[in-house]
Amino acid sequence: MSAQADQRPPLRLTVDRETAAEAAAARAADCDPVAELARVLLDGGAATCVTDRRGELIYANAAYERIAEAVAEAGLAPIGRPIDGPPGPGDETASPRAAVEASNARAERRHAVAVDGGTEYYSLRHEVLRDADGWAVARASIFTPITDRESAKIKLAAANERLEDITRLVSDWVWEINRNQVLTFVSPRVNEALGYHQLELTGRRLSELLAEPSGVVDALAGNDGRRPFRDLEVKIADRDGKLRHVLLSGLPVYCPATGSFLGFRGTAQDVSELKWREEALLRAKEQAELANRTKSEFLASMSHELRTPLNAIIGFSDIMGNQMLGPLGNGQYEGYTKDISDSARHLLALINDILDTAKIEAGQMLLAEEIVDPHDLIESVCRLVAPRAERANLSLEVRIPDRIPTLRADKTKLKQILINLISNALKFTPEGGRIELVAEAAPSGEFVFIVSDTGIGIAAEDIPRAMAPFGQVDSRLSRKFEGTGLGLPLAKSLTELHGGEFLLVSQIDVGTTVTVRLPATRTVVE
Repeated sequence: MSAQADQRPPLRLTVDRETAAEAAAARAADCDPVAELARVLLDGGAATCVTDRRGELIYANAAYERIAEAVAEAGLAPIGRPIDGPPGPGDETASPRAAVEASNARAERRHAVAVDGGTEYYSLRHEVLRDADGWAVARASIFTPITDRESAKIKLAAANERLEDITRLVSDWVWEINRNQVLTFVSPRVNEALGYHQLELTGRRLSELLAEPSGVVDALAGNDGRRPFRDLEVKIADRDGKLRHVLLSGLPVYCPATGSFLGFRGTAQDVSELKWREEALLRAKEQAELANRTKSEFLASMSHELRTPLNAIIGFSDIMGNQMLGPLGNGQYEGYTKDISDSARHLLALINDILDTAKIEAGQMLLAEEIVDPHDLIESVCRLVAPRAERANLSLEVRIPDRIPTLRADKTKLKQILINLISNALKFTPEGGRIELVAEAAPSGEFVFIVSDTGIGIAAEDIPRAMAPFGQVDSRLSRKFEGTGLGLPLAKSLTELHGGEFLLVSQIDVGTTVTVRLPATRTVVE
């Protein structure tokens, strides 16, 4: 140091305890408002400590005392570090270290400090304190808390990283437009959807991407269009010129500070593959419905052409079998004519079932409703099926109350339902078995028919196939039981045509029970 520096007395910033009372009296007598304000701000401000030229602590406010230990552990405490360099102006003995410190005296540095089990962030700044003549007398170290700012930065970085991950991983591509509909951001996913790099679309108007005009998109720039929208279907041409079906969703964006409208942000979902599959399925469905309708209409229109010759065969065979025009001349002819009549009647029954099914599918089956007496209905059914049950050595039992309500229904269709169910039971019940027909009015007002048998039964997994038109559990060519497989499906369709419910329950080697429930509206209460 120079001789001049040695002659300058050091400036003491500390207040001696012995002179504290005198200093207080002096302040009271002659208070400097600016100095008092400086003291208040210093005591209540950022964590601050002051060390003299030798590095000894001469002042520390309460904020610094709270973190003093943590600052020392972090190696940031200025205590014990003398000011290295010239004490005042004009001294030429400054060391390189002093030059660096002088140039960086006001530079702020961010430091993490462990305080009370947590991490706090501070900006550290050193200030060299000089007297009026420019002599360096002390150094102030100011620790400005920046924990909130750093936390906000960390959270912002995490949020940005999360947003980048989401926009990169989700199947939709993300977009933003300003108030003029100009795209300001497009996520990288657009490359996979449309084949464009995101920078190729940035700066273009959103409406320019659309293959067809959209009133909703055009209205986004106006005041009336500033509302959220979802799943707006538009068509956008990709790089190869192929139209893609895209669902746009967006929300208006406003400045949080001023509330002014900034634009829109949203997502775009490419649903082209789904749309094409839906269109293909729709075309296939329409073609299938057309084919089925054509088939049903054809079968329904063939009713007269198929039944007329069969009726002729049945009529002529009956005439020949009854020898109405004279003897046949040979006894074998009588057997032949009976076989012809039986075969024709069987074929007519099959054709009737097929045609009835076709009519129902074509929507041409109508109900001829009338008042039906359940006793008369069951009596007429039993007259037709009782001879078959007797020939097969099967017991046919009927249970019906003497007093029972009448029905408003199609008598012919109800008769067909019961004949189909009983015929089916007769076919699949071994000799010596039992078939039961029950008719009753349920407490709910519904009318119930129940047909049960002790036949071979149907496995639970085979019931859906048995209930399908032309479906048969035994589909082998050599199956024991003949038929078209229309008995149960036709009975079910006729039941539903009456608004009723058809329920089949069956078990192998135990039997089958079919319940036909007609709605209470069909019951006529006298």
